[in-house]
Amino acid sequence: MKRIISTLLCLITVLSLLSLSVSSADTKSGITFERTKTNGIDHPVGYYNTDKRFEKMPITFEAWVYVPKSIYSARCGAILANYQSFSKDNYVNFEIHSNGVPRLVFGDNAGNMYDYKFSRAPVPADTWTHVAIVYGMGTDGKQIACYINGQLKQKTATSDWYEAPPETLDNMICLAGDYRALNEQAFRGTLGDVWVYSDVRTNDEIRADYQNGPDLADSELMMFYELSKAQPKSDVPDASGHGYDMTYSRYFLTEEEMKAIRAEDEYEYDYVLAFLPDIQYMTQSYPGSLKIMIDFLVDKGKTHNIQYVLGLGDITNANTDGEWATILRQTNRLNGYIPYALTPGNHDGINSGGKEVLDSVYAKKTGHYYQLVRENGGFFDENSVRNTYHTFTVGEVDYLVVVLDFGATDDILAWASDILTSHPDHRAIITTHGYLNSDGTTLDSNDYASPDTYVKTLNSGEDIWEKLVSKHQNIAMIVSGHMHHDTIVCTPREGDAGNTVYQILMDPQSTCKKLGGLGAIGMMYFTADGKHAKVEYYSTVFDKYFCESNKTIKLTFGKDEPEETTAPETEAPITAAPETTTDINTEVIEEKGCGGIISASGIVLILLPLAGFIKRRKVIS
Repeated sequence: MKRIISTLLCLITVLSLLSLSVSSADTKSGITFERTKTNGIDHPVGYYNTDKRFEKMPITFEAWVYVPKSIYSARCGAILANYQSFSKDNYVNFEIHSNGVPRLVFGDNAGNMYDYKFSRAPVPADTWTHVAIVYGMGTDGKQIACYINGQLKQKTATSDWYEAPPETLDNMICLAGDYRALNEQAFRGTLGDVWVYSDVRTNDEIRADYQNGPDLADSELMMFYELSKAQPKSDVPDASGHGYDMTYSRYFLTEEEMKAIRAEDEYEYDYVLAFLPDIQYMTQSYPGSLKIMIDFLVDKGKTHNIQYVLGLGDITNANTDGEWATILRQTNRLNGYIPYALTPGNHDGINSGGKEVLDSVYAKKTGHYYQLVRENGGFFDENSVRNTYHTFTVGEVDYLVVVLDFGATDDILAWASDILTSHPDHRAIITTHGYLNSDGTTLDSNDYASPDTYVKTLNSGEDIWEKLVSKHQNIAMIVSGHMHHDTIVCTPREGDAGNTVYQILMDPQSTCKKLGGLGAIGMMYFTADGKHAKVEYYSTVFDKYFCESNKTIKLTFGKDEPEETTAPETEAPITAAPETTTDINTEVIEEKGCGGIISASGIVLILLPLAGFIKRRKVIS
């Protein structure tokens, strides 16, 4: 009888556990992330990211996932991640790789990759599954483990251990994806609840999380996203109460969708400064796309009241005569129509051994661009257009644009300081190629592709801030390219006089790289009095607005300026010379080739096994 009772009790226990398992899995729900095609490019409709950096290092990662059999052999994608498009960066990615293999990968700014894959703990197809990865277990803190449905499936110690530094969290975390161009590794299955702790969870705690969800009373719970209760294509609050809310934004928006967004604007906008970020690939290999950008400026110059076009560097990719001939042909169409400023990038000289082609084309003293600069500003060197300044007036606002070469040296910064000092009543805008990183901080010697990592005598972004930008009260903004990023990045910073300087990054060069890029123009709209502005990306190639999140980039200037000003009347534009090329990418340019790309590495490597599931390579795939 005792044996029968014991057997019954065991059976009841098993059934109870099975019941918990069923209730934990079969009733789960989450979000399947919609995908679409734009100009033949497959991509998610939108993306999720925080606007707050994590204050602690995530140690235990947990999520409910559903991986459909139809995509099982492919890479399912990122769950929580902050990988950018650079191999030399600090990052962490929690994801499901191919064949349902859970994966945690770290990278550092030396290009090393610490890749922990759990090939013996795959997530099954077509089944809701709880997956947890715990990093830093064991008495020495150098073990990592993976749990499936509350059960420990794989644990290992490794000599290839990585102690993730605080800089790992510099790039803010994304949900269901990372920062690759157009969210290339977005989660392709269905994602349920996701949560993270900042400590090592025990076996019992992981089992309890599987059965009951996260422990909201645990002080080490960092964030909790209840995707089981969330609506698709909507913001996801952090249910832990710590404020790491995820904002949802769409990638491409039509004119009608933008009108709905603009209806919420507090101000009416009157004129535009247009920014052209990193057009190098179009110049080199997609001249038809470059033509479309200039078509837009010519067509909208009057209707949008575009006052100036400001380049942000990397005008060419390989700095060849043929590429510069292509650029000259297009900028000539703006002559006498919209004034413009050329900003050199690293691909316009340093990357080609310092070969000087820009000046041979644009520093001709009888040429239109040289005359434009001479009549409205001036030069650091009368024989070069690499460092120039431009003045113009819109309404009652006098503008000063100072163009600095890539990593401008101390003597150039001293010249720029003199120009800024001699124009105290002008609202100053600085354009330079390498200044702001994609995480919103200024580039320094510890950052990949900082100017001083190319040549030691060049100044980094932080050097330019300390030596120049922070010291002049009339500087309103500094705008740069170089560090590619889908969205516009804006970091306000206080200067020495208490003034606000908007540090802005625009560079979607790797977005839709297969088509040569978006042909994106950063349109900065100003109110008639010049006191308020906002920024939008317009993709001329796709004929759509890019990245809904950019609608939040709003700027305020000149609190002491006159209350009422009017925009100047604009003369009828001089008719631009028609461009005969009609095929988008058939124009012949000389010396066409790949060229070295230092600032934008989208390399994909096939990862080979090392010590079981642990891998380490220079570039994340």
